[in-house]
Amino acid sequence: MRKKMQMFAALLLLAVVYNCGPSIKVTDSWTAPDARSTMADDSFLVIVRTDDLASRQLMEQEITAEINAAGVKATSSYIKYPKVSHNQKITEADIDNLVSRFKQDGFSGIVLTVLKDVKTEVRTEESGGYTTGGYYPSYYGGYGGFGGYYGSFYSPYGYGGSYVPRSQRTYESEIYKLETVIYDLDRDIDRQLVAVVASNITDPGSASAIAGPYAKKVVKAFGDSKK
Repeated sequence: MRKKMQMFAALLLLAVVYNCGPSIKVTDSWTAPDARSTMADDSFLVIVRTDDLASRQLMEQEITAEINAAGVKATSSYIKYPKVSHNQKITEADIDNLVSRFKQDGFSGIVLTVLKDVKTEVRTEESGGYTTGGYYPSYYGGYGGFGGYYGSFYSPYGYGGSYVPRSQRTYESEIYKLETVIYDLDRDIDRQLVAVVASNITDPGSASAIAGPYAKKVVKAFGDSKK
């Protein structure tokens, strides 16, 4: 029975360590004080800048859905402009032409997400070295029962529970820095930026794993920063 408890505890620990999934943390957000009054009536084009078409589609779909759910009109760029690549260097004249095209098509706002940086960190996790499932009264708590006291000097089962051996795991963790910005094309050029959300995503794995949660975090951050 005790061996089964040990095995169960070890398997549970492995499940927690290896199945944590991606971590998404908003590190900074800002919204212009007067953004609320103008953004509600705008029609936004959602752009995710990446060469990976599948990732672009997933991210744009989720961000667009969250914006629409918030009561603001938004359209994914891969649907409206499937042949336009947003991840290549173009001239200022090309940019001006593209902005004019967006405006002509009825878009007065842009929601742009870009990957700003990727870095790899070496991390060490320490786990174990504790006893589970044991019991002793609050008085003389450190003693436990006789068996516990007696056994604790040489056995890892001093308090009647299962002992989880201490272990360390060193691994590399990838951190992606994403930034989502909102521009109001109807404003003067030096006032067009109306909102920014910066986020760190740790070990994303795939776009499908983070697209939905990221979109929710971004839209929530925009809302929170207005308060």
